[in-house]
Formats: sequence, structure tokens, C-alpha cells
Amino acid sequence: MIGAVKGINGGKVTKSVSCHQTLFPYLLYYCHSVPKVRVYEADILDPNSKAKINHGVAICHVDTSLWGPKHGAFIALGSGPGKIEVCHWIFENDMTWATAD
Repeated sequence: MIGAVKGINGGKVTKSVSCHQTLFPYLLYYCHSVPKVRVYEADILDPNSKAKINHGVAICHVDTSLWGPKHGAFIALGSGPGKIEVCHWIFENDMTWATAD
């Protein structure tokens, strides 16, 4: 269950750099620039006790116009490039940096 949510940069559109672990014999990160995003921090709660059990970071891609029409997000959501924002959690051990005022 999602608890308190805080928008980085007040929830306004910003730029970020995200880094993902890659499968390699040693720790290696693939990093890329992600323009036009919104980044959020959220408390994750136990649905029964409402106690905080984790903390997550989500990123919303505002401009999806250059994404391929067969991207998994569009298939899952029944949409297409440039029509919707696509949001997802940042995975454990991945990182994102965002500019904020």
C-alpha cells in the first residue's frame, strides 16, 4: 500500500540521470540521461497494520513520443507514443539523480 508521496522538485518536470546494474562478472552500471521526467519518493506500507515497511522511488517519463509503439508499457496500458506519461519504480540497487530548485 502506498503512503506519503513526495515529489522531487515539487513534482515539477525536471531532468534526471538513471543508472541500472547490468549482468556482468563484476558490478557495472549503465547510466543514461532521462529528459522531461517527474520523480517521486513514496512510503510503502503494510496493508494491514499501515506500518511503513519500505521506501520507494518512482520516475514518470513525461515525453514518450520517441518510444517505439511496441514498447511494453504501451502494450500493457493500451496506448502509444506521446499519448501518455509512463511511470515505474526504480529497482533495488538502481539509482536516479534529478535536478531540483
